[in-house]
Amino acid sequence: MQGKFITLEGIDGAGKSTHLKWLAAFLEKRGIPVRVTREPGGTEIGEKLRQMLLDGGQKLHPETEALLMFAARREHLAQVIVPALDAGTWVVCDRFTDATFAYQSGGSGISWQRIEALEQWVQQGLQPDITLYFDVALK
Repeated sequence: MQGKFITLEGIDGAGKSTHLKWLAAFLEKRGIPVRVTREPGGTEIGEKLRQMLLDGGQKLHPETEALLMFAARREHLAQVIVPALDAGTWVVCDRFTDATFAYQSGGSGISWQRIEALEQWVQQGLQPDITLYFDVALK
């Protein structure tokens, strides 16, 4: 049986991490095997890239940032996500490609066509079964 791939997306502070924990516990209580992960990250190299991308110590060119995001994603897919799904485990992931479209395309100005080309190359057609979007009003 193939596992399901669920991603959580939304602005910072909208409750993704809280709901991710709740969702994993909900599924586990129903006997569904779950692997919780995050992006960027999820693998040893992914966590190193996450630190480089998010620490703010060095300003990267937007295209370099996008390429590093997809490099981390490729490893994440190969080492964690695809093997878990193939084993029948459900994968619940904090952020995925939607965040890349938001941050690297919308935020950094990289054309969505470039992001889409990287998405097709790296993900080889793999998309989440469902994405839960979290949005809150900022005051």
